[in-house]
Amino acid sequence: MPPSTDGGEEKPRTSRRAVLQSVGGGIGVPAGVSAGGYLTDRRFTDEDGDGIPDSKERSDSFHRRFVGLFGRDQFEGLDPERRDLLLDIRYVGGASIDQRTKRNIEKRFRKHGIYAQWLDYPHRYERDRIEREYGWNARTLLWDRTGLYHDEVEPFVRDVAVQVFVIPGHEFEGYGGLVYSPWANLLGGGVDGHVNGFSVGNRAVVCDREDQWEQERLLFHEIAHLTLCHDDDPDNTGVMGTNEEIALTADEWDTLRTNLDAVRDTTGYDIAFRRCLWEGCLDGVTDRLR
Repeated sequence: MPPSTDGGEEKPRTSRRAVLQSVGGGIGVPAGVSAGGYLTDRRFTDEDGDGIPDSKERSDSFHRRFVGLFGRDQFEGLDPERRDLLLDIRYVGGASIDQRTKRNIEKRFRKHGIYAQWLDYPHRYERDRIEREYGWNARTLLWDRTGLYHDEVEPFVRDVAVQVFVIPGHEFEGYGGLVYSPWANLLGGGVDGHVNGFSVGNRAVVCDREDQWEQERLLFHEIAHLTLCHDDDPDNTGVMGTNEEIALTADEWDTLRTNLDAVRDTTGYDIAFRRCLWEGCLDGVTDRLR
């Protein structure tokens, strides 16, 4: 068990999916997996709790598929005895991320007991095609049945990696390079529903930024949304709170390490355990009815 950031032992926690498994629940089951799937399948083992089955972490053929997709110079392999986090980053048009941002994000996770691997997807998506077929809309990019994620992401990486689409942002006019979110619009967030980034389940979309600090803050925030809400720790002055620094609290790191198995939610609707989302939805609807 990795040490906590305050020097003591990490607090014992129970993964939310382990709870479901113990009761045979089906909430948050990935698409194509029934209640008899991995949540209730006693043959499914994931000793390190990162959501990647031990059978895949030990599989030479699975490793070869990853190397074939991302290249040997990027993919360092998986280890069933450590918490791995694969970051599958995909670029649209001329969007880019600074090399310092990539390394800093990897280091932050690794320093706190999560072996993150930044994997730049080797093929860029043509900007005009994406704009024409999907638009700059979080819904059509991330969770529509005919959206970018469902159309373009290879099935074998969907339940073992976090996919992040980086779209052109800094050169846009109008909203200054923002993606439209129907949820943000419903709840009165952003600028007329336009936000810097948005995450759903195990995937996110972010607008690229020229400033390296802004890049890192935005990316780290959306990736951490895999398991964290904005208000998990009221004392957080970092990326999940006031954005004054690029940091998470010790309790938030504990939550991330414990719940990395959320990466297996390929439905995009892993909100049953994300209090900030459903509370925000309820509050937003209530406010509009008053």
